[in-house]
Amino acid sequence: MMKKIYSLIILSILTLVSCNQDEFLDKDPYDQVTTENLFKDLETFKAAVSGAYNSFQDTYYYNSYFTMLPDVMSDNVQAIYTVFTDIDKYETTSTNADAKRVWDKMSLAIAQTSIVIRQAESLDFGSDQEEATQLIGQMYVARALAYFDMQRMFAQPYNFTPDASHLGIPLVDESQVGIELISPARNTTAEVYAKIVADIQKGITLIGDETPSVYLLNKNSAKALLARVYLYMENWVDANDMATEVIGSGYTLVSNSNYVASWTAESSTESIFSIVNTVTDNSSTSSMVYYYGRPRFNATTDLFNALDAGDVRKSLIVSKKVLKYPAYATRDNNIPVIRLSEMYLIKAEALAEMNMDEDARDAVNEIRLRANLLATPYSESGDELKDMIQDERRKELMFEGHRLFDLTRKKKSFTKYSTTSGIPIAIDYPNNLTILPIPQAEIDANDNISESQQNPGY
Repeated sequence: MMKKIYSLIILSILTLVSCNQDEFLDKDPYDQVTTENLFKDLETFKAAVSGAYNSFQDTYYYNSYFTMLPDVMSDNVQAIYTVFTDIDKYETTSTNADAKRVWDKMSLAIAQTSIVIRQAESLDFGSDQEEATQLIGQMYVARALAYFDMQRMFAQPYNFTPDASHLGIPLVDESQVGIELISPARNTTAEVYAKIVADIQKGITLIGDETPSVYLLNKNSAKALLARVYLYMENWVDANDMATEVIGSGYTLVSNSNYVASWTAESSTESIFSIVNTVTDNSSTSSMVYYYGRPRFNATTDLFNALDAGDVRKSLIVSKKVLKYPAYATRDNNIPVIRLSEMYLIKAEALAEMNMDEDARDAVNEIRLRANLLATPYSESGDELKDMIQDERRKELMFEGHRLFDLTRKKKSFTKYSTTSGIPIAIDYPNNLTILPIPQAEIDANDNISESQQNPGY
């Protein structure tokens, strides 16, 4: 992961919460030497778990790059500053520094969670075993999330080939990562998704019914993630079942009158899993909150015009400026990863694909009518209904890192509105450049990934 992994230094797991992240990230996270004895009891295990969660908070992951790029590379967002310039213009190369940063950070998250799981499973926590087991379950789901995110960013969608036999990302040898040099080969997309599903299912069996924080993965957030994964796999039955379970588990949609204000709060009644982001550990002028608040990136006119005049979500775009993450001064907005509204949209899409149009309309209208109290409920059927559901996903999940993946998994062509290139770019499906390249540094260092296995187009 991928670049030959020696292992992770102890600080990357035990004290990443308190260490200087910028200093740490200046080092190659995979060319470090560590020991197998990273923790010995519940308290040090908790510190290791905190370190693993902290990887997701990083600038090059949810706090900026990974959350922004799927909107920047789609028809939702355009750059007005020289950040992600080549990616914005669809002129990315295999040596692109931003692509490598995302790859490295996701690789680190996979390596960290794998090491923590392996070592925790080898220990007897005695009277603390029940709590330790739940933490192990959280790490299985966290690893699945990292695999899933990396797969979406660096490999074509599951349905790109009929049997998902096209190249996906590498799966690490979990028994050796952190112990010796490893050079994992790329697996098929089918194999990667099978691993993701297995990790989430394992996590669900280990995690208890109660996890006290929206910032920790619990049984409901694991099921919600599994619903999303099943949706991408076009496993409509299981996607609907998982989403339905989560919808019925006690969360409630934010009201129309509270919708805009909910984005200033730490969490809401529909928050299922979020990445915590405090004033102390915010990622400064590289954070998503800064990029949108400055602004360095704007909403496209096309997106703004797609929102009806009475749609409360339109208030989150003012003069093209994105207001969904309003804490520009302190840059400490928490980053939503999964919300209840997505579960209704997953349910709607899955039901529509199973030709259960009436139930699908009921689900999507929960979101439509919450957003616009005067809207006419959707009455469409068949392909028209399916298109309306995708339109609703675009509006509800804008700026949360979904749009590009929705376009490509639905095999849609689109227009990339690029300010830095000066002209709109037609992105026809299938397109080689809607995924990022395997970093050239990885190919150069990894004997099991050849030049011929680079993503086409790079």
